[in-house]
Amino acid sequence: MSDISSTIKSIELDDKQAVKLSLFVESLPDILLKLENPEYDEIFGYRINTTDKPHVDENIRNEILLKFLVADNYDLKLAEERLIKTLNWRNKFQPLHAAFAEKFDDELNELGSITNFTSAKPNLHVTTWNLYGNLKNPKTIFQKFGGGDDDDDTESTSLPGNQFLRWRIGMMEQALQLLDFSNSELNKIAQIQDTNNVSMFSIDPGMKQGMKDIIQIFGENYPELLSVKFFINVPYIMGWVFTFFKTIRLISEETLKKFQVLNHGDLGEFYPKSDLPKNYGGENDQSIFDIDIGNTIKLNSYGQVMLANTRDKKLEDNDTEVE
Repeated sequence: MSDISSTIKSIELDDKQAVKLSLFVESLPDILLKLENPEYDEIFGYRINTTDKPHVDENIRNEILLKFLVADNYDLKLAEERLIKTLNWRNKFQPLHAAFAEKFDDELNELGSITNFTSAKPNLHVTTWNLYGNLKNPKTIFQKFGGGDDDDDTESTSLPGNQFLRWRIGMMEQALQLLDFSNSELNKIAQIQDTNNVSMFSIDPGMKQGMKDIIQIFGENYPELLSVKFFINVPYIMGWVFTFFKTIRLISEETLKKFQVLNHGDLGEFYPKSDLPKNYGGENDQSIFDIDIGNTIKLNSYGQVMLANTRDKKLEDNDTEVE
């Protein structure tokens, strides 16, 4: 059994935890054989396979596997089950395709933003912003399926999930490319949900279901990646929303502890004021969309390989249908 603790930089492992991680790594060949598609070995754009394979960054692979172990309290059986489910889900949903190859309605681009404040506190550098109060046509957004490739305006109806779901998962995947999994101060993402202009009486049933789907997918397939989630501009009357989160029981107690609910939108206590837009308590004259960096984020090398494979498979499938 290899000494794996020396390759882990983001967390100090005791002897028992290091052994668990070593066993987890050694079981990868068996885990991959149990997949619906044994050739699909990508998570967050990185190759999760043995070190003799090309594109495998041993340290990053181990850090990602460690997140799965931590999420299940170092229970190897549960962590392996979670890893298998995640790889199967990624193979089917194709989140990298959603992030880097699909187009969505312009309205969706008004619902979110990604920022990277390099002078922020640990694990607040990378932040995804959700502004659901800007939603104007929920029935359209929550019923349409994923958008087409950059070079194909047709809809990717063969891929699962409505347009909102694929857009939100895509934003998460883009933000993950900014993380340094080996750095304990830069291996998690912060989330901000601005409830300004969101009325408890006007929330579309599709939106409620979409929120539930996102919570479930994130909880099952993105372990130990959330540093904190701010709910801002929350009216006192909307306290039911957080009761809803508890009653659906899709969120663990550990995750609920990361929620911070603010009845205002001033985030100057948490983020550098020089970076924050003025309407969020900062000194920056730009809007949250002006400082959005989502369109500039690049997919890492193995992610590009997997994305190309996905496109090739789609072309093969299309050719087969034509024949």
